[in-house]
Amino acid sequence: MNSTNTQDIWNEDEIIASILAGDREQFALLVKRYERLVLSITLRIMRDRPAAEDAAQDTFVKAYLHLDAYNPEYRFSTWISRVAQNTCTDMFRKNRESAGLEEAEWMPDPGPSPEDILLEREQAESLSALVSSLDAIYREPLMMYHASGMQYDEIAERLDIPMSMVKNRIFRARRMLRARLAGQPL
Repeated sequence: MNSTNTQDIWNEDEIIASILAGDREQFALLVKRYERLVLSITLRIMRDRPAAEDAAQDTFVKAYLHLDAYNPEYRFSTWISRVAQNTCTDMFRKNRESAGLEEAEWMPDPGPSPEDILLEREQAESLSALVSSLDAIYREPLMMYHASGMQYDEIAERLDIPMSMVKNRIFRARRMLRARLAGQPL
């Protein structure tokens, strides 16, 4: 890898330190990097796009206001994910409290049912087994991208391969998983 690619990758800890030192504009970098992760979390929990978008926006406001509580010993993606989950919980609680007593009785419970939890667990185990069955050259970049929230350029640097190869391997891994889920031969 040449030095210009290495210089283009920003250090998350430096960005956070810069924000805490008063450079508010740097927060846009964190938003850009994690907006997809946060929206996917809020969509999964809220199950309503407008509510999920509101929750995602509130997540970033809370993250900005409480950035000093972030512990750099842990991944920022883990912390922002927890903030997103808590924001959704707060929104559900606020909606219940603001609803009248009659409405509150009819509002569905936002939490998953035991059957939903079991089904999700079975699906996760099945998907995990399928991902584990992929060759390492496909599994590693796929997991780095989806599970760790890494960007293509970060994966390329970590694996010491061109970014085009990272994109290609992730594309192929997804295609293989879709085929396996559909019961088709590869």
